[in-house]
Amino acid sequence: MKYLTLCIAIIFSSCSSQKISKTLSSADFKTAEQPYFESWTGGAPGSGSGVTLYFPSSILEGHSLQVVYFQGMENAGPSLTSTDKQMLVTRFQLVTTPDERNLDPKNEYGNQAPPLEDSPFKLLENQAVIAFDLDGGTQYVKLVHITQRETIVYPSAPPQGNNK
Repeated sequence: MKYLTLCIAIIFSSCSSQKISKTLSSADFKTAEQPYFESWTGGAPGSGSGVTLYFPSSILEGHSLQVVYFQGMENAGPSLTSTDKQMLVTRFQLVTTPDERNLDPKNEYGNQAPPLEDSPFKLLENQAVIAFDLDGGTQYVKLVHITQRETIVYPSAPPQGNNK
């Protein structure tokens, strides 16, 4: 029975690792093209917070970006390109949950459970998977050892209206 369980575990782990076609580290890129991420926080109430991931456009090999997986989040939205066209920029908005959580189940009645992300990849905080179209299929590239830069704290917006 132990051998059967071990075989099944090996099969499942090999199936999930087969999705990744290439693994790249920051050291595989020129200094100007090394992937990095930075957290950000909006200064105005309700503006939220998130993470911005920068990675080299050369990863896509000229193909269309499908989705980026990073820190348990998934972003299939459009990415921006840096002015020098060497880096792609993908922003992830952190979902906030109400602070009205309570240990007493009676006080929790009516609150919605926080959403659970079910990412197809088990990634560390400094890893990402980039998926793109390739010959009618999907190519997955894993980035490891992504550098974290200093958090950006945006100032609140200046007052609008008559400034005297």
